Amino acid sequence: MTGGLLWGLTGLALLDSVNAATIWIVIVILLGAKRPAPTGWAFMLGAAASFLAFALMFYFGLSFAESALDGFALWLRRALFAALAVALAVMGVRRLRPRERKGYTLPQWVNARSALPFGVLATIGDLPNAFPMVLAVERLLDAGIGTPAAVLVLVGYTLVYALPAVLILAAGLAFNDELREQLQSMLSGRTSGTAGPSPKAAAACFAGAAASLAVLFLWVG
Repeated sequence: MTGGLLWGLTGLALLDSVNAATIWIVIVILLGAKRPAPTGWAFMLGAAASFLAFALMFYFGLSFAESALDGFALWLRRALFAALAVALAVMGVRRLRPRERKGYTLPQWVNARSALPFGVLATIGDLPNAFPMVLAVERLLDAGIGTPAAVLVLVGYTLVYALPAVLILAAGLAFNDELREQLQSMLSGRTSGTAGPSPKAAAACFAGAAASLAVLFLWVG
């Protein structure tokens, strides 16, 4: 485990932690759940545990595939960067057009008892956005990290992934009255009305797509 690899994995975990879906669900729980503390913590436990489970499943599955099929990891790496470039380009095109914001509401069946499986479902629904985790697993295998160390790294990766949502949940529970108005304003501003075109966001997406293609052709090969 080199310092460069560790810092790279930390960067991927931080990128993965900016998970809008999980963060907004935590805010909705703080604002709308009858018992926000047990509901919020149960949701985060379900989300984090399922994320770790999927990371470990992918790690062991990819490890087996690489041992059975020579060059599988290389083709996976190519597919990842190609898919990332396409996804960013599509996002860039969408940012050039007005779009209706989607509202976030807490399903009526979500409570302190059902929040844990709800966290699992939310994580499953967000798996298509888990590019950083997939790349992190591929980096671990490519570096030849032993299984015990790789599992510990993925546990740490999951903790970093969950950290922003956990901090928001803890702050919301500790300062509920002071933060409620601000959280409600944030939620209303991001989930209602129509979002206008954003050339800057589109340019950033297109730049990311170009960078992904550059990595694909110049580094991955």
